Amino acid sequence: MRVFLCLGVALLFTLALADHHEGEHHDKDDHHDHKDGHQKKGKDHDKEHHHHHNEFMACHKIAKYNSKFAFDLYRQVALDHPSKNIVFSPVSISTALAFLSLGAKGQTHSQIIEGTRFNASELSEQEMHDGFHHLLVLLNDVNREVQLSGGNALFISQKHKILQEFLDDAKKLYHAEAFSTDFENNEEAKNQINSYVNKNTNGKITDLLDSVDKEAIFILINYIYFKAKWENPFLNELTKDGDFHVNENTTVKVPFMSRIGYYKAAVTEEATVVSLPYKGEASALFIMPKEGKLSEVEQNLNTDSILKWKKLTHRSFVDLFLPKFSITGTIDLKTTLGKMGIVDVFSDSADLSGITEGAKAKLSKAVHKAVLSVNEQGTEAAGVTALEGVPMMLPITVKFDHPYILTLYDHKAKSVLFSARIANPMQ
Repeated sequence: MRVFLCLGVALLFTLALADHHEGEHHDKDDHHDHKDGHQKKGKDHDKEHHHHHNEFMACHKIAKYNSKFAFDLYRQVALDHPSKNIVFSPVSISTALAFLSLGAKGQTHSQIIEGTRFNASELSEQEMHDGFHHLLVLLNDVNREVQLSGGNALFISQKHKILQEFLDDAKKLYHAEAFSTDFENNEEAKNQINSYVNKNTNGKITDLLDSVDKEAIFILINYIYFKAKWENPFLNELTKDGDFHVNENTTVKVPFMSRIGYYKAAVTEEATVVSLPYKGEASALFIMPKEGKLSEVEQNLNTDSILKWKKLTHRSFVDLFLPKFSITGTIDLKTTLGKMGIVDVFSDSADLSGITEGAKAKLSKAVHKAVLSVNEQGTEAAGVTALEGVPMMLPITVKFDHPYILTLYDHKAKSVLFSARIANPMQ
């Protein structure tokens, strides 16, 4: 059975001293967030249903801002990396930034809010944090068919005092676990953080950090993990090698999965678009620009263009060929976020006084790492799932054999979980 797997260790935020002034020695006990798995009946069940309804409403309130940030970020990353594979989780990055804004003040705070495309005149800060809180609840709903999990962790220096209010809000709103960490012992601190990331991404990301700053006050980690089965799985034995045209001078051999069935598809003057549903209220939208139009399509990519393509798609009988691949992307977000207006937090002008006492701090590092795989997991999907009512007509052939764009959308959360450009499936 073919399974689509995505995960991102979204943000490594390293908060370091701006002026090497040390705060008080502070040992912090581990904090662990507990998820309520109790099922309720009768009136309690009704209360629970109402509670979940409010969660979805809170989550949906931030959806349009997260979407704008997702596409603005994609366009900037695409410009910064014009010919490479790119993959990242925009919702994971915006969650980490919103989390960080809890401790930001003044212009630093304003830049984070505006840089993540939130509008303070339309949405209160409390509504924003409530929205991310409920998004995390939804991502960690064990009753969904998709395997989703997301969360935050703070690795806190033993040498510096973190404000209790920030820690309380971090735990309450962002389900953040907190761990006391000896950053002066570089190797031990690095291993502690990498082990946490490895565990929470099911072993898919093993080495997020190659070093740790001895002067760090804390490191914020945000992760998201997604795994889901196609609603209509492919068959293992139909995967065959074929040519993928990276550019006019480069062609690589790629294993193509294939399946004939009904899909929402459209062929426009700009691109070929196909939507593939997962079990569990999520879907992947594949956008293959016409040759020579990749950059143009990417720089026009926004919510409106996605909606336009979705409206043009209609249920079609398609002979579909998709590359099987696994790519890893690492983005140094310091420059990218700076181009999107988030500047001060990385400079000596940073005001993060809501996080720590006794030290003027700035953000020294913002690293995002994600892995995206489209592959087979087992061979048990026999012919039953591959059969649909076959019309007396030939299917249209759609083969994703040159660079294309992919967005993974959670319909329950109304959020773009992952965005990617597949420039070369073999890299």
